[in-house]
Amino acid sequence: MAPWLILLAAVSPLALRVEVEPLGKGATGTVVAVAVQVAPEEREQLGPRVRFHVEFWKGSQKLDDGSGVGELAGDGSFLLYREWPSGEGLLRVQVSSLDGSKVGVVERKVVVPVLDKPFVAPEGAPPDATALAPSPPAEEAVRFARPRLGTVVGTVELTLEAPEDTGEVRFFQDSQLVVVKNRPPWQLSLSLGATPRRTVVRAEAWSRDGRLLGEDAVVLSGSESRLEVQILLREGKGEDQPTRVTVAVSPPGLEEEVVLRLDDRTVARWLSCPCVTELPAQALRSARILVAEARGGGREGEAVLAVGTGTLLETARVDVVELPVSVLDAAGKPVSDLRPEDFHVWENGHPVVVDSLGRSEDLPVLLGLAVDVSGSMEKDFPLVRQAVGGFLADFLRPGDRFFLGTFAWEFSLLLPWGSEPRLAVDRLARVRVEGGTSLHDAVIKALELFRGKKGPRGLVVITDGEDTTSRTGWDAALRYARTMRTPIFPVGIRVSVLDFVFRSRLSELAAATGGEAFFVGKPEDLPAVYRRIGEQLRQQYVVVYRSPASSAGDAFRQVTVKVQREGVTVRTTPGYFPSP
Repeated sequence: MAPWLILLAAVSPLALRVEVEPLGKGATGTVVAVAVQVAPEEREQLGPRVRFHVEFWKGSQKLDDGSGVGELAGDGSFLLYREWPSGEGLLRVQVSSLDGSKVGVVERKVVVPVLDKPFVAPEGAPPDATALAPSPPAEEAVRFARPRLGTVVGTVELTLEAPEDTGEVRFFQDSQLVVVKNRPPWQLSLSLGATPRRTVVRAEAWSRDGRLLGEDAVVLSGSESRLEVQILLREGKGEDQPTRVTVAVSPPGLEEEVVLRLDDRTVARWLSCPCVTELPAQALRSARILVAEARGGGREGEAVLAVGTGTLLETARVDVVELPVSVLDAAGKPVSDLRPEDFHVWENGHPVVVDSLGRSEDLPVLLGLAVDVSGSMEKDFPLVRQAVGGFLADFLRPGDRFFLGTFAWEFSLLLPWGSEPRLAVDRLARVRVEGGTSLHDAVIKALELFRGKKGPRGLVVITDGEDTTSRTGWDAALRYARTMRTPIFPVGIRVSVLDFVFRSRLSELAAATGGEAFFVGKPEDLPAVYRRIGEQLRQQYVVVYRSPASSAGDAFRQVTVKVQREGVTVRTTPGYFPSP
């Protein structure tokens, strides 16, 4: 075993040891077990659970980045299952108490061997181990035979493969029931017209005694550069019954790997479809997003479902899309005199007609603020507090609404949606500045407050350092942000120019949502940043159009916006998941 290593830090150090054992060949690399153990004398003080963060690097490339909560065994250990590429790399494991008062870090070189024997999860293994062993294609599953590829017009014939005891098949086109068949062959003749458009066809197979045997979906005239991925959920009859999850990939037969994740945790993996599994109902209720990723044939694709805050959310039909757009001139100033005909919008490569164009200066604005109050912010917090109060007082107009939240170990909502900026400074003055930095969790929880709201909006996140204590990993937070169509304006305070990873993440978060990232060397610079954010929010356009995707689905919809004017920069989300 590795020697005991102690982290010297402002918080109490936590002694750890880490051992890595190769287990077998995975889908893309070698599956390893990472055994983490805290010193025996620490076990009683920590309690039964700890937070962990694990990274695996090869050179300057981070190949693994996972966070979560570990359940300590009686000897103070817990086990992680990961999949890494072969060769030498650097492993970094951080473990902290739930309150962040104790932190330990181990960094060590690891040589990952190439193994020929496939990894098989041991009996009774946890879900993360089971998920690393690729599941075989579901037997007796329902699946569309491969249709012809590319753009489809005119009449298309689709054939469904179904179990022998199938007594009825229901075919749906873009969520509408089109035909019910009660005997094989299970075929559908579909007239698509002369103009190609993206069409989702779904089929349900039912037994003669009324049991759902399975379902599948196929996308016609979809993207020619990406795989189209659909997540089909079927809840159990009882409240505690598992939910059946089917991942449908189009075009069928191209998939080489399909991965299903619940938040940051891999729960299933397949090398070919049919891709069917069951998930505990409680796991879905307590999660935030369900993600399916597929690759094959030189393409990739993913689908995301927001599964909500305690209840499973039905994916809503999305017809009308409101897209926040900022247009800046060469000097970085907002352009405010554009008309609907100046905007050209494409969704998944298809041009759309702009139905209307709103301007935030004519509409009430929704503003969210999430302020880092971790221990490292203590010195700067008085000036940060004043700057936040000044920003709200200067920016808000009658009809605007805002909320104010803080985050350290957890996200706390200080002020729900309201319009009284004078309350902000008073509430912030009562906050204790201490603890870790749960940035990822804060982004998700703050964005949840925008759910169901319409009109111009923006979320400002003020922080001085990288996430250390979130339950949610970076990838899950970024995916969730892409579902909400809310521009995010991260503001980094005293972030070193050498902290490439953190700066890159804040910039990526802004770019993925149509916002802008700012970095200030001292809190005295915040008012100028807030003025710039205020200008963008106040001069934001809301482009409204009808989506050419006539079914809700859950695949990412790529959006391109261009403006018919020389020398301008258009800033908006590069696309969206329609789930919320």
